[in-house]
Amino acid sequence: MEKSRTKKIRSFIELILSALSPKARGINLVYAYLYGITCHFMFAIAVIAMIYHMFYGMQKSYGNLEGALAIMANGALILQFPLAHSFLLSQRGQKILSLLGPKDLAISLSTTSFTIVASIQLFVLFMLWSPSKIVFELPFEFLIYILPILYCLSWFLLIVATIDAGLEVQSGALGWISVVARKKPKFPELPTTGLYRVIRHPIYASFFLAVLTVPTWTADQFVVSLILGGYCIFAPILKDRRLIDRHGEKYLSYKNTTPYMLPSKRIK
Repeated sequence: MEKSRTKKIRSFIELILSALSPKARGINLVYAYLYGITCHFMFAIAVIAMIYHMFYGMQKSYGNLEGALAIMANGALILQFPLAHSFLLSQRGQKILSLLGPKDLAISLSTTSFTIVASIQLFVLFMLWSPSKIVFELPFEFLIYILPILYCLSWFLLIVATIDAGLEVQSGALGWISVVARKKPKFPELPTTGLYRVIRHPIYASFFLAVLTVPTWTADQFVVSLILGGYCIFAPILKDRRLIDRHGEKYLSYKNTTPYMLPSKRIK
């Protein structure tokens, strides 16, 4: 494990432990812990739901609609995530996030609020999907054994990429712990080590691999992979623009020397 990655993990653990010695008092402390518990609980169950239901090709979800109603409901479920997710990452979306909470704490809690909203979106998508029961047979028998391994490796890469990006932001912990510590949220520096040394968007790339290596292929999974996979490919273009606005020449220099999502090919 790279030293920088080990350092990031250690820093995150120290951040979590610091919440055990709060400096905030009264209602602010209650809000911070309430947001933190909600954030991490929703994040955990959303990730579990996503891994589980995609593994089975969306055939074990709990939606029970059929025909045209199922198509419309599933369409709304799959589109709400990329649309709302992208919007909340925009400047307008950030303003809305800064309103989701007590007036004096909402801005500090915005990263936690974002994670809560994103987790709810994913949980609803994967739990309420109405299965079509249309299952495709894999063209080669060896894929029955290879795809589960590749699927697990994709999620492992996603975990590593999340660590490299900064667990405090990706998990939503930065916001509520900043309130607990009565400090302004301090965002991590621009990630350029670990997987970010190889490509600019390893989180998107890892999730793209996850939606392509699902062990069970169905009509439902095909749609989910098409929409979410397409989002993984094109959403980083907007992220590049946001990071240029935030970091200026520093990110431009990084962008010009680091490939988009494929180590052997640059998309600028």
